[in-house]
Amino acid sequence: MSRTRVLPELLRITPTALDTFAWCSRRYLLKHGFGLPESDAGRSSDQGLLVHDLLRHIHERGSCHDAALVDEVVTAHADDDAVRLMIDRHRTRCPMTFDAQAHEIARARYHHRPVPMFLATARIDAVWVHDGIFDVRDYKTGSRAVGDLRDDVRAQVQAWVFAPRAQARGLRLQLRYEYLSPEAGDDPEPWSPDTDDLDDITERLRRRVTQIRESDFRGVGEPETCTPCPYRSICPDSATPGVPTWPALALDDPDLAPAGD
Repeated sequence: MSRTRVLPELLRITPTALDTFAWCSRRYLLKHGFGLPESDAGRSSDQGLLVHDLLRHIHERGSCHDAALVDEVVTAHADDDAVRLMIDRHRTRCPMTFDAQAHEIARARYHHRPVPMFLATARIDAVWVHDGIFDVRDYKTGSRAVGDLRDDVRAQVQAWVFAPRAQARGLRLQLRYEYLSPEAGDDPEPWSPDTDDLDDITERLRRRVTQIRESDFRGVGEPETCTPCPYRSICPDSATPGVPTWPALALDDPDLAPAGD
C-alpha cells in the first residue's frame, strides 16, 4: 500500500484522529484515511449528542443555574431522567459568574517549521472567561478513559490549538473534561499547560505525525483492542472477526432487477 496515495501532503490531525492512531493504525487508516463508515455498529451516540445540544441551547438562552429554564428545555426536547441528571452534574461545575462565554467552538492551528508540517483542528463544547482564565470545557457522556489530561493525546491537541487564543487575550488557558455520566466518577484535574508544556506538545505532535507518515497501517491483532473496534469485521488483522453490519441490498428483490428482465 502506497502511503503517498493515502495521506495528503498537509496532514490534518484532530484529537479523535490521533487517539485512534494510538489505539490502532489500521483503524486510523480506515476511518481517517479512507473515511469508511463503521462496519460494526456500536453503542448509539444519540443521547450524548442530545445532551451536548441541550447544554448549548440552555446557555444560549440563559443559565444552567436557572432551574425553570432547564426544566422547560429538557421537558420540551427530552424529558428523560438520565439527561436531567447529566445536565445537573454539569451545573455543579459551571461558573456562576463570568466575563464571556462561547459554545461549540472549532479552531485550527498550522505548524510549518520544523517539518513535518500539519494542520491541527479541534472542537470544544464551551469556553468561559472568568477570573483571568480561558476556561475550555469538553463534555463527556461516556465512561472515563483518561487519567491525567497532560498524558492524553486528545487533550494535548485541544490545548495546543486553543493556547494562542488564550495568550492573545492575556489569559491563562485551562482545559477541563466534564464527565457527566454518574458512572464515570470524578473528573480529571483541570490542566493549565505552561510554555514548556506547549513546547513539549509541539514536539509530541511532530513525532506523532512522523509516525503516521511512516506507518504500514497494520492492525494490532489483539482481542482486547479488536473486540470494541468498529472495523473488526473488515480488518484483515482482526483478532475478533465478524460479519459486517452495513445495510445490504436484497438481491432477490424484484424491484432491483435489471431493466428488461
